[in-house]
Amino acid sequence: MKKQHFDSKGYEKKTYRSSETVCKDCPLRQQCIGGTTRFKKLDDSIHKPFYDRMHRKLSENKPYHRRLVKRRSATVEPVLGTLINHMSLRRVNTRGMSGANKHTLMAALCYNLKKYLKFIPRKVQTASQVLTKPAGAVKPKQFCLLLRAIGTEIRPFIFHPPLER
Repeated sequence: MKKQHFDSKGYEKKTYRSSETVCKDCPLRQQCIGGTTRFKKLDDSIHKPFYDRMHRKLSENKPYHRRLVKRRSATVEPVLGTLINHMSLRRVNTRGMSGANKHTLMAALCYNLKKYLKFIPRKVQTASQVLTKPAGAVKPKQFCLLLRAIGTEIRPFIFHPPLER
């Protein structure tokens, strides 16, 4: 017997069920269904032919399978690692699928915004002014001694050019 229905999570499934009369006299009954159940029941996704076809394709073509795994590890898994470890997706503390869905969407939105902000050029405004040395000003050596007495130290400025991307 075959029946197509939706399970508790909303996925469409096909359910195969044997009859009780067939299982009653079967010599493999104990191994198959145990002692308490009277029939065998199997649930499959409606997309099982697609799963089987993809599994066959991956098992027959190992280089293709390695390429897919390599691409996935480079694109998907870093995102999942960031979401789980840095954006509190290790545990979802909401009730129901709709709350969990909202939590996941907000974490993904935060991840995408953070990534987007890296590409916005920042306008750095610098204001510099040339000061003239007034007559009778403090000499540099005296100025350093004055700053040391106050508790401040002058450190030389070293310019590092930015790295090119």
